[in-house]
Amino acid sequence: MIAEDAAHSTDGSSPPVPTPHPVPAQRAVPDPYPDSYAVPGPQPAPGPPPGFGAPYPYPTLWPDPALLHRPRRRWGRVIGLVATGLTLACAAAGGLAVVLVPPVLDQLAAAGTQTPGTAPSPQPDDKLSVRQAWVKERIDAALAVQREALLAGDEKAYLSVVEPTATDALDRLRIQFRSLRAMQVAAWTDRGYQPSPSPNDEWQVRLSSTPCFVVAVCNESRTPSFMRWRIEDGRAVLAYWEPGDKDGGAPWQTDELVALAGARTVVATTPVFERELPMLLREAEKAAKVADRYAVGTPPTRYPVYYADSREWERWYGGHPPDWAGGVAIPVTRERYELVLNGAYLTRAGLGELMRHELAHASSLAGAGGGYGSWWLVEGLAEEAGANGAKPAAYPAMAEVRRFVKKWNRDIELAAPGEKTPESEVAGRYGVAYLAVHRLVARFGFAKAMAFFKSVLHFRKEAALAAPEQLGVSWAAVERDLVDYVRRTAR
Repeated sequence: MIAEDAAHSTDGSSPPVPTPHPVPAQRAVPDPYPDSYAVPGPQPAPGPPPGFGAPYPYPTLWPDPALLHRPRRRWGRVIGLVATGLTLACAAAGGLAVVLVPPVLDQLAAAGTQTPGTAPSPQPDDKLSVRQAWVKERIDAALAVQREALLAGDEKAYLSVVEPTATDALDRLRIQFRSLRAMQVAAWTDRGYQPSPSPNDEWQVRLSSTPCFVVAVCNESRTPSFMRWRIEDGRAVLAYWEPGDKDGGAPWQTDELVALAGARTVVATTPVFERELPMLLREAEKAAKVADRYAVGTPPTRYPVYYADSREWERWYGGHPPDWAGGVAIPVTRERYELVLNGAYLTRAGLGELMRHELAHASSLAGAGGGYGSWWLVEGLAEEAGANGAKPAAYPAMAEVRRFVKKWNRDIELAAPGEKTPESEVAGRYGVAYLAVHRLVARFGFAKAMAFFKSVLHFRKEAALAAPEQLGVSWAAVERDLVDYVRRTAR
């Protein structure tokens, strides 16, 4: 599931209509089959400072036999699409879905500020803006020391800007440094702040930062942090630091992590799960190959995947996801999603399906502006990626789908399940969304189905307008066909 609510925005601008990305011709598939189709390409084996976007939870998977006292399969709402129809508050995050390289981010961060070393020393009767410019220069210099030390792996230099008596800040930043190094941070950028005076001759700053893992080019994340600085002998000294989200923060801000990186993913967890890392990385790498095919535009340079225990599950990214969820895709910005998996429910047998589902959200929704009545399309596409070419008969919740279809009102544009929705009904709704998208791809081919997805979710067109343009058929005719297919398959 995705975090549908909204990705935070620091500038409050409205997103311009993005330039369409042509769907690669090689994504077309052979003539559709009535019940299955081939996913193109080789197959792997049998989202105060603004906060992070609300998560798209993914229902947990079939449990291990040792856990049979738990519900067979726990489902949850898909993203926050509920009434807003996937108006990912991403829509407020302004801007096209672009990849920003560190030099560009540095330029953005410096926009509107004076060149370092040029701010005049403030005098007692100077305006606040003069004092701010001078203080910001010194804080910028301290942040530059931290950035260079982080990339060089020099922990002592990284902590050298912190007041020696600020033990909380030292401990927290030591954790952040070690976690980022474990995740192979390759670039770091800061932006978007103006120091403001606070008591005790300190200056408070709300900062947005972006780490790039393994490679030095990535989508911006704008991870917030809050800090207070003092100026001593013309040098900025950090007196206080904490994650900028009031309920939590990015995993690497709050917990010491261990990690492994592959060609497409970076998998991180707490030391208690370190022995699981090789298995998690193998599954993530296989899932990424599938998810890349569902990308609208350029796939992410790396998919960050975090494996949480029960405590971290409740805290990371401001958390509090539903108990039934097995994983969430968080839109840390409109262009970047990061994944958190719930270690309390996952089993190895279902891990691949979950990762394919969540990574498909990260690849297909990056840059999306929202849609109308699109819950079925968002989650159906992710379930289709999770199934990875398997026939609908193999869908693990088909029994729940059959029960749901008996009382279904035959409206494909389903509302997302609510907090109080019974688990069996949630499973049924997911299944209907999956079967509808499966049929869409089987009938029209992968390329046209993805073009329809992009038109609805990225360009925010209603299905009634997108269907004739992308599928060559009226939406009424398409919907009738999808409903008939779901009913036939769920008999």
